[in-house]
Amino acid sequence: MSSELDRLSEDHPSLAAGVARLVASDGSVNSPFRLLAFPVLGALTSALDPALPVVVISRLWWAGAETFDDLADADFDEDGAGLSNAQAGIASAACLSVVPQMIIERQSLPDRLKAAWTWEFNAGSVAAAEGQFRDVSAAEEPGSWAATMRIYARKSGAPYGRDAAMTAMLAGADDEGIRGWRMFGLLFGVLRQMANDRASIAVAAEEDEDLANGTWTLLLAHAMEDAGAREAQTLGALHTRVKGDVSARSELRRRLVTAEIAAGYDRRVEAVQRKLLALLKSLAEPSDQRDLIQWMVDVSAADSLLSDLAGAA
Repeated sequence: MSSELDRLSEDHPSLAAGVARLVASDGSVNSPFRLLAFPVLGALTSALDPALPVVVISRLWWAGAETFDDLADADFDEDGAGLSNAQAGIASAACLSVVPQMIIERQSLPDRLKAAWTWEFNAGSVAAAEGQFRDVSAAEEPGSWAATMRIYARKSGAPYGRDAAMTAMLAGADDEGIRGWRMFGLLFGVLRQMANDRASIAVAAEEDEDLANGTWTLLLAHAMEDAGAREAQTLGALHTRVKGDVSARSELRRRLVTAEIAAGYDRRVEAVQRKLLALLKSLAEPSDQRDLIQWMVDVSAADSLLSDLAGAA
């Protein structure tokens, strides 16, 4: 990352400094799950180092995406990042688009592979943008589990799908293998978002950003489908009030983490986990690196379960 930013600073020193500040202030650096490309390549070729460009590109993209999200929520820490909102907006746009594309172009790879990486990167970014757009639109009206799952697969799954597919291309996988790894990444990203959702539920209702923003989560979609008509109507009415009403957030939270709702939701989490592990076994032979990917899946699933929070709102 430092090497790429040094190269960028040769002609664009101010932008490179802004991007470096975003990367340094992005807390997702502490997440091992964003390093998925390494064990994927290791599981396919036993080599790790060639996946470094994919990880760097992904790291830049996530720094841009997290910053853009904070700016949209008026939650960007100007002092902590050392950037104004305007500067952060420009740097995040560069992280989401042109800087990763420049890194791809500079790689010593066959032109065909670089073209495939460029297409995959752009397709993943557009899919994530589509998911985010649908996410903010879905907050205005109820969504089914299937519809909300599609949103999650785009907004959170597409970046992981992109990384897994780009890595499979690097390993020389055929079209079927690339599609398989892309699907694995999509589902894994959904599971990671479910783990993030669970972390939000673990805090006080007034501090829950999903509730405050009126986000239509998979948990809410599950509860709406699992509840009777009267309870679903109550949940929907509470959801319409959460943005400006702390008491509505607390009541909605209480209704979402009942033992019955949590148990049903956990079964859905475990179904996603089973699909991921079955797909992983079909894509990679047994190895330490495949075991590491399985660990990522298992930990993410465990971090998504709600039963231990039931009744604790």
